[in-house]
Amino acid sequence: MQDTHKELMFRSFKDAMDIVADYNEWADDAFDQQVPVPPQAVPQVAMALYQSRMRERMGSGDLDFPDFDGRMYD
Repeated sequence: MQDTHKELMFRSFKDAMDIVADYNEWADDAFDQQVPVPPQAVPQVAMALYQSRMRERMGSGDLDFPDFDGRMYD
């Protein structure tokens, strides 16, 4: 992939899915009552990972990300 931003977003989504799956598995073993993270939360986790990784790549520069409102997933 030549677009580094696109690659970073795809990797963030994959990592978000893995994080949610790992957390749900851990929570299932650790707690008596199951309260899994819903699949609808994966895009929000992915955006948080993406924003964090972009800030890390850009250094201490001031990046302003718009609020995530889920419109692109409607």
